[in-house]
Formats: sequence, C-alpha cells, structure tokens
Amino acid sequence: MTLSKIWEKLRKKNKNQYRQLLFCVGFAMMLITSYLMMLMSPLIQQTLPEGGDSRKQVYMIFALAAVGCIVFVSYAAGLFLRYKSRETGVLLALGADKKHVGRALKADIVRCGVLSMAAGLLGGCILSWIIGTAFKAVMSEVTDQSFSFTLPGIILSIVYALILMGLLMVLTSRFMKRSNIMDILNEQRKQEPLRKMVSSAYLVRGIIFLLAGVLLGFVMPTVVVNLTKHYLGAWTNLFYLLALVGLYQLLVYSVSCHKRGRHPQRYYSNLVSYGMLKFQGRSIVRNMLVITLLLLGGLFAVFYVPTNNAAMSSSLSAYESMYGYYYTDDMDPITQDDVEKIASDYGVTVENYRQATMIQAVGSGVNRDDTDDNGDLIEIYEDRHCLYEFISASDYQHLSGQQVDIEPGTYRLIQLPDSQENLFFRFDDMDKVYLDRTNTFMPMEYAGNLTYVSLVQGRGFDYEARMVVNDSDFQRIMDGTALFPEETQVLFDSRGGDELEFSRELYRQFGSSIPEDMKVSGSYDFWAKMQADEAGEEYGYDGIFTYDPDNPVKEADWLYEPHFIPMEEAYATASYAVYLMLFVYVAIVCLAAVGIISWSRSRSVGLSNAPVLSDLRKLGADRIYLRMLLRQQIKKVYVLPTIIGCVGMLAFELLLLNMNDGRLDSSELLTMAVCCLVALAAALYQYLLYRFSLKNVTGMLGLG
Repeated sequence: MTLSKIWEKLRKKNKNQYRQLLFCVGFAMMLITSYLMMLMSPLIQQTLPEGGDSRKQVYMIFALAAVGCIVFVSYAAGLFLRYKSRETGVLLALGADKKHVGRALKADIVRCGVLSMAAGLLGGCILSWIIGTAFKAVMSEVTDQSFSFTLPGIILSIVYALILMGLLMVLTSRFMKRSNIMDILNEQRKQEPLRKMVSSAYLVRGIIFLLAGVLLGFVMPTVVVNLTKHYLGAWTNLFYLLALVGLYQLLVYSVSCHKRGRHPQRYYSNLVSYGMLKFQGRSIVRNMLVITLLLLGGLFAVFYVPTNNAAMSSSLSAYESMYGYYYTDDMDPITQDDVEKIASDYGVTVENYRQATMIQAVGSGVNRDDTDDNGDLIEIYEDRHCLYEFISASDYQHLSGQQVDIEPGTYRLIQLPDSQENLFFRFDDMDKVYLDRTNTFMPMEYAGNLTYVSLVQGRGFDYEARMVVNDSDFQRIMDGTALFPEETQVLFDSRGGDELEFSRELYRQFGSSIPEDMKVSGSYDFWAKMQADEAGEEYGYDGIFTYDPDNPVKEADWLYEPHFIPMEEAYATASYAVYLMLFVYVAIVCLAAVGIISWSRSRSVGLSNAPVLSDLRKLGADRIYLRMLLRQQIKKVYVLPTIIGCVGMLAFELLLLNMNDGRLDSSELLTMAVCCLVALAAALYQYLLYRFSLKNVTGMLGLG
C-alpha cells in the first residue's frame, strides 16, 4: 500500500482534525478576502481621502487583522500537526523513509490548504457582496457609489492565500525536521513545566511593572510635556514592554503559586490539580498571554467606534447655525437669491440668512514647531507670525446675536466652549497686527474669548484663529492691509423640504465655482506661502488638498470647506458605518483567534493530561473527580485572561478619555456605558467558549 493510500485512510479516520484545520484556514481566508474586497471597492475608496489619516488608520487595521489571522491559523496548524505526530512517528518507526513521509504530509497539507483557501476566497467574495449591498442600501441617500469587485482586491486576496500556504509549509517542514522518532511519537504528551518557584513578592512586582508600564508609557510623556515643555521622544513606548513583563509575571504567579493559607483543606483537595497545572505551566502561560493580548486588541478596536462617534455627534450638535460657508472676494459669490432659488427646488425654506465681511491680516505670534537637541520645545516670538482673520464687533453681533463690548486696542478670540490653552498655543500669543500699506504695527491686547461654534475655524488657534475687534480698529486694519483679499462669511438656517439634497446641491455648486486661490488644504497658511516664495523655497502644502464637489461623502482636506449640518450628519453616519464595519472586522479576527487558541489549548490540556487521568482512574478516582480536575485545568485558560482583558481595556479607555481634558462629559460617560456592554458581551463569549471546550474535551476523554 502506498503512502498516499495510507494518508487517504487516515483522513477518513480523523475527519474531525481535518475539519478543524479546513475550518480555521478557510475562516481566516474568508475574513481577509471579504475585508480586502470591501476595502478596495469604490464604495470605501471613494469615502476615504487620498493620503489622509483615515486611510492610514484603515490600512493599519487591515495589517492587524491579517496578523491576527496568521496567529490563529498557525495555532490551528500546530494542533493539527500534534494530532499527526503519532501517525507520523509510527510510520517512521516501521521503516518508512523520512523524506517520503514528509512529502506525503506536505501534499496532504497542500490539499487541505488549497481546498480551504478556495472555499475561503469564494466565501469572502460572497460575504463582501452581501455586506456591500446592505451597506449601499443603508447609505443610498448619501452616496452614489456602489460595491463592486476590483482587481487589486482579488490580487491581494490571492497573495494572502499564498502567504498562508507558505506558513503551513514552514510549520510542516519544522515538524518533520525532528530527527528523534520518540520526540514525534510523544509530541501529544509533551510537558512544559514551570521550573521557578515564585512568592507573593513576584506577584507584587508583576502588578508594579504592569501599572508602571502603562503610566510611564502613556501618562508620563503627556505630563512631562505639559509641565516642562520637554519632549521625551518615542523611546517612552519601550515602557509598554515593562507592562508586558508585569502581565507575564501575573500569569506565571496564577499558575505556579498555590498556598495553604487559611483554608488548608481546599489546598490539599486541589493539590493534584495544582501539580497538573505546573507540569504544563510554560505553555499555559504563553497561551494565556496571547489570549489576553488578543482580547485587549479586539476590545480596543470595538471601543474606538463609540468613542469616535460620540465625539463626532457632540461636535455637530454644538453648531448654532445649520449652514455656514465663507469665500474670498476673488470668487463669483453664491448670493442669498442663489441660495433661496436652490432651496426652492427642494421645498426648503431659508431662514435667518446673514453675512459679514472678514479681513485677513498678518499678526505676531509664537512659533513652537521645533524642539532642540535635548527635546525641549523652542519658542520663537515672531512679529509677522501668520495670517489671522478679523471681524468687527458689530458684524459679529449680527452673525451670532450676541451683545459684545470690545475696547479699542483689544481683541477677543472666537473659540469652542471647552477650548483650552495647550503646549503649542496660547490665547494671547498675538499682540500686534502688521499693516502692510504703511509697514507699521498696530498694538493689540488679548481681552478674552467669545463662543460661537459656527464661526470657529479648525482648532481656533494660530493661522485658524478668528478675532473680534472694535469697529474702529477693524476699519483701521482694513485701510492698512492690501496683501490678502477680504472674505465673506455666510450663515443661515432652513426648515422643511429635502434638506439633505439641498445641502448636497449647494455644496456642489459652491465647490464647482471656487477660484484657484481657494483650492488649498486645511493646513494652508497664505503668509507662510508668501514667505517661501520670497525665499525661493518650496511650500510644503502647495497642491495638497482634497475635495470633490460631486462626492461630498468623501472626507475633504480643504480650507474653505462649507459646514452644512444636515449633510454632515448624514455623512457622519456613513463614515461611522465604514469605521464600524472595518473595526468590527478586526474585533472578529481577534475574538476568532482567541476562540481557536483557547479551544486548541483546551484540547491540548486534555491530550497531555490523558495519561494522568487514566492512572487516577485506575487508582479509584471516579468520573466526577476527574471532570473536576479537567474543569480546573481548562478554566485557567479562560478566567484570568478574560478578567484582565475586559477590565484592563475598560480602565485604559477611562484613562484615555480622562486624559483628553481631565474630565468626563455626558457623551464620554455614555461611551463608557457602551464600552462596558461590549466588555460584558466579550466575557459572555468567553464563557460560552469555555463551556463548549469543556464539553468537547470531556467527551474526547470519555468522561461525559
């Protein structure tokens, strides 16, 4: 009988092991294929800006998902090879040539890999089509793009399949390189005991290392920068390794340290279980560590979605006016009559339309863009720092409805309600305005802030700052400057009709009619551009801007981007749906990896302890006691990693939200409530997985 015939009979005998490998590889392939098909489809590509941070985040998410799938495929393949070890060892012991056995095993693995990957590719295409079709149906009102399969998505999926196949070949080759037949035969029963004895001090060190790693890696750099204006640098990320060491020590202590304490009877009752744990200690601790890290990664991915959505919803609800846009005098303006005509086409009534003139003028400020060789922030006062926008007190009152009294020679910044000074920006950085007509400076003094969100541009600082000045000072600045064109700010509200379609059409007409000097990115500073031109240097933000008047759902990087709340709320939902889908993919990959690794570890525990349980049965132990021993072994794989993963991620999220501004507002409290529900769902998933694994292993050992 040939080896191929032998492997064929073994496949029929060990169907469950083959099904497990086929499922794991196929599932990984399906997830990555569907992710890539969605990511590369026009539906997603036309939503993400070219070269933007959002696109980079999405690609980083894909990298995490791809690595996660590789992890649990490698675990599944390792478990499969452990099952094959006895068969392989017997064949070698009977005189079969090692090279022939290796080739037959690789052929078997290739066969399984091709079948599972082909099924995964097909399943991924079907899944992505279902998700893409549903996504398009839900978002049909805000985007004209549709899902379709693309060549890059297909090619990248095939490349990933080849990577997985290469991984399977490497693992199989490593398995066959063992020269000792007994090692192969005993692979299923291999023990990896913990040889070190640990005390309570080891536990205390672990807790200290864990807390110190998080505090030193995450909190300390922010505190030091705010207090000393000194950057510690990227090396502080190394402190997270300290947290990893601390986590490892906690897990080692949980497995290896058991004391009599106040309940010696309980200790003696579980003495056999403690010994069994220590005999497999190293492998159990490694698996617990991987499971904990995957849980943390999966929960972090899911937590990002409600956190981001809460911030977006909170910012949109703060706008006082439903519509706002501004333009330079170089543009052929869209007048009030034009706006009302467009509105009438969609049954919309325009209300409270108002507009005002703004002046662009260069002012003083402090440059804090660089650090010295020691990492300390460099502060350079500049007479002509950047370009600011100025509005008169009467026009501000007309736009906002707020009564303001501004003394001559002073200014007030228009800021967000919770705006605060930070390391880079101070409210009073500007103390004089440059009048280019006379080449003189006009002294100005900071007199506080005003709050009107619809008039805040970007962060509200530096080149995005808008300042309200006394009417006489406004006229003086207007008469003294000529370098940059004046601007017009428009605000209005609406009611009735199809406000979303009206917003889209107004956005399209506004974006299609802008002159060349308004086609600039959100980080563009016209004064910096002028300085670069005079010095014969290249300005870094030239030609870098993103906007598409016909596709407003696509994120824009555009200085003059209008703010139309009905449209932004709808497109915020679209963006939220995109991120929800992509981050949920990562969570599914991480939790699937957790499931595969936990289940594999549970079966390994059963296989490794089978001789011990058999001997205990011969010594008179009944099934109840043996099931109790097995339950204690398997429970260790699940309980502590679940507690650390869920509670640890909730604590980190709370710290993250609190670090933003030192407090938790109502939207952040709601976010934490949602995160708690997600953590509970993850814990329930782990519990169900534990029950399934226990039942499976109990049946495998005949203890049911």
